[in-house]
Amino acid sequence: MSTLSEDPDIVKFVYWDNLTYAPTGSRAPEEWDPKLGAKLYESYLEHCVEAERLGYAGLSVPEHFGPSSLSPHPNVMLAALAARTTRARLVSGVNLALLHHPLHLAEQFNMIDVLSGGRLEIGLGRRGDRAVFEHNVDLIDGAVNRIDHPVAPADLTPTTAAFLQEAEVAKVTVWPRPVQPQVPLWVAAETDESLATAARRGWNVFTGLNLDPAAGGMSKISVAEMVARLHRYFEIGKEHGHELSMANTAASCFTVIADTDREAAEIVRDGFMSHISAAGGFLARMAGAAPDDSPLETLAKEGDTGVQGVFEAPAESYLRNPFALVGSVETVRAKLDALVAGGFRRFVLLCGGVGNAHEIGWQSATAMARDVAPDLFAATAAPAPTAR
Repeated sequence: MSTLSEDPDIVKFVYWDNLTYAPTGSRAPEEWDPKLGAKLYESYLEHCVEAERLGYAGLSVPEHFGPSSLSPHPNVMLAALAARTTRARLVSGVNLALLHHPLHLAEQFNMIDVLSGGRLEIGLGRRGDRAVFEHNVDLIDGAVNRIDHPVAPADLTPTTAAFLQEAEVAKVTVWPRPVQPQVPLWVAAETDESLATAARRGWNVFTGLNLDPAAGGMSKISVAEMVARLHRYFEIGKEHGHELSMANTAASCFTVIADTDREAAEIVRDGFMSHISAAGGFLARMAGAAPDDSPLETLAKEGDTGVQGVFEAPAESYLRNPFALVGSVETVRAKLDALVAGGFRRFVLLCGGVGNAHEIGWQSATAMARDVAPDLFAATAAPAPTAR
């Protein structure tokens, strides 16, 4: 399978599931049966094999913590997917670069690329200081894609640094070396500043997954406004020697398909509420709250949490968001057509939204391939076995 950014005229889809673990509405850790986790993992792996057959060009695993997602270390799951699948690109979507030593991440990425036969796509996201994030991504990119990358001793592990106390710059090679000559690197980028940073370095970008409580729940940025930002990203990239196009960008989309628009929108909103309940309850229990205490009202009063916006946003707000593939088959097809007409060619589908059961997400994933856009999926589907 070609990389996600290759074959620019072909529309490609990436299957992304949140791997929701806690039973709907649950806040008590004792209700989270490990058998449920084992069942969820196995079901997800089986569905990824089927997604590859349906024509998903990539499979993405998030880095999420707490009971609302059973994926705190996505690279472990990517290694399992490397053994289960044969064609689809494996996308870390995304690793939070500031939570890990960058050279440790680089080693993990290289192992996954080798195990998968050269199918890894690195995805990195920022939580924290922008300058430090960019520095860490540069280190990861350099360690993965360039042998003997120069690294300051301060960026080495303590053991390695002990041998290089007098060196200003060390030459570091991360082993094993990846199969791909150049492992693709994607960063989550939404603002003009983050897009410009990615463009200067030639990084691919994930964009479009907008949750803005101040804008009625879901942000209302138009497709045209986002495309204009991306064209500036292309221009800056060209100024720095990089040929970038819409194939280097991926629209991240909440994806829920149901019989009616209203049903689909309510599934998304109910999932968010369940996610907040589980995550908020988990944090409250860690802080010593009683099991029966609901933290939702307290969280809603905190101005910077975004919870109040989720409470107040009507279900219809998810239908209005042009980057949310939420609705009936007909509605989602129309929204997808509008995005493709706007120039988008890569879509990372958060199937089921956040906080919904895995099976809900998988139903939407199959509906996308079989009912919404079968012709587009056919271009990247596995060939049918030949008769003997």
